[in-house]
Amino acid sequence: MHPLIRFAAFLVFLGLAALSVLAGPETSRPVQASFVHQWQIKTLNNLLQNSSSGLSFVKKSNEETLTSSVMVGRICSCQILNLESSNYDHRFMVLLAEKSNDVSEAGFKKTRNRIQKEKRRLKLLFYDKIKLVAEIQAKGSCKSMYFRLHSTDSNLQLYEILNAD
Repeated sequence: MHPLIRFAAFLVFLGLAALSVLAGPETSRPVQASFVHQWQIKTLNNLLQNSSSGLSFVKKSNEETLTSSVMVGRICSCQILNLESSNYDHRFMVLLAEKSNDVSEAGFKKTRNRIQKEKRRLKLLFYDKIKLVAEIQAKGSCKSMYFRLHSTDSNLQLYEILNAD
C-alpha cells in the first residue's frame, strides 16, 4: 500500500476512534451509537480492503473485549498495614493490588511489587512508620477479597485498590 494512502487511512481511523470515545450528555461512558459504529466499519472496510489485517482485526478486538470482560482471570495481593506518623495512627489499613489475565506466579510478583512501590511512596510522603500486619494473595477480584476480610474483622479499613496491569 502506498505510504500516502496508509497515512490518510490512519488519519481517518484516528478521527473515527476519537468520535467513539466522546462521552454522552448524561453518562461518563463513551457513546455507542449504532449508526456511527456501522459507518465506521463501512469506511474502514473501504479504506483497508487491500490490507489483510484491517477490519477483521477490529471486529475481533470488539468481540474479545465483550467476552473477556466476562471471563477474566484476576489475581489479588493484599497487605494489612499499621501506619504511623507524628499526627496519625491508622491501624489495620488494607492495601490491595489487582492484576487481570495473568494468573501465575509472575502475576503475583507484579502485584506484590506494585504494593511495595505504593508503600515506599506512603513512607516518603506521609508516614514515618509502616508495619506489615498480614499479607494475603489469592485468585479473584480485590473487591470480593476485601468484603471477605471485612466480614471476618470489621476494624479493617480500605486504603486503596491498585491496578497492577
